[in-house]
Amino acid sequence: MTSPAFSSRLDGTVGSDPVRPGPSVSRPTPLQRIARVTRLQLNVPSSSVLTPALIFGLVFVISVIISLTIQRATGGSPSDPEFVSGLRNNSGAAWSLPGFLIYLGVASVSTTFPFVLALGSTRRSFTLGTLAFHLLMAVYVALLGGALLLLEIATNHWFIGVYVFDTLLFGSGSLWQLLVTLFLGTLASLSIGGAFGAIWVRFGNKGPTIVAIALALIVALVLLLSVPAWPWLGEHFSVWWLAAFTGVIIVISCLSQYLALRRASVR
Repeated sequence: MTSPAFSSRLDGTVGSDPVRPGPSVSRPTPLQRIARVTRLQLNVPSSSVLTPALIFGLVFVISVIISLTIQRATGGSPSDPEFVSGLRNNSGAAWSLPGFLIYLGVASVSTTFPFVLALGSTRRSFTLGTLAFHLLMAVYVALLGGALLLLEIATNHWFIGVYVFDTLLFGSGSLWQLLVTLFLGTLASLSIGGAFGAIWVRFGNKGPTIVAIALALIVALVLLLSVPAWPWLGEHFSVWWLAAFTGVIIVISCLSQYLALRRASVR
C-alpha cells in the first residue's frame, strides 16, 4: 500500500495530506515544448550561425581571386557592361550553402531526436520545434546575404569590381529576389536533410539509400516524359514556378519527416 507521504494525483498535485494538497506540478504547454526543442537546436551556434558566414567569406575570397585573374588575363574593365554581364554569372554564393545546410538538416533530426524524446518531448513537438529552427536559419541566411548585397552595392562592388551577391541568379542587385531565393533555398535544403535524417532514424542505414535511388528514378522518368513539353515550358517559364516548386518540396519534406518519426524507435 502506498504511503500518503508519497502519494501522487493524476491532476498533477503531490502531498502528504489528502485534505491539504501540496504544490501543483505545472506541465509545459505545447508552445513551450516546441520552444524548448528550438532552443536545443540552437545550442551550438558555431555550426548554425558561424558556418554560413564563413562559407560566404570563403566564396568572397575565391571570387576576388577569380575576378582579378580574369581582369588581368583579358584586360576587361568593371566599367565595361559586357564584361560586367559575364561577372554576374558568378553563382558561387548560391551553390556553396546547400551541402552544409542538408548536412545540418540531417544532424538536427538524427542526433537530436533520441535525446529530446528521452527528455519527455512528443514527436509532434519535436517536428514543429525543428521546423521553427529551420525557419530561423532560413531568415538568418537570407538577412545575412541581403546585408552583404547592400554592402557590395554601397562599396561599388568591393572597390575592385567583384560581383559576389549582385549576380544574375540573385536578380542582378534585386534585394527582394535575393532574400526570397536564399530563404526558400535554405529552408528547402534543411527540410530535405531533416527528411533524410528522419528516414535514417526510422529505417536505419539502408533507408536513405533506397529513398534516394527511388527519387532519382522518379526524377529521371519525369524528365524523360516531359521532353515534348520543354519548348512550351521554355517559352512560358516564370520565376514564380521555381518558388512554388520549392514550396512543394518543403511541405513534402516536412510531412515525410513527421511521418517517419511517428513510428521511429529511440536508439
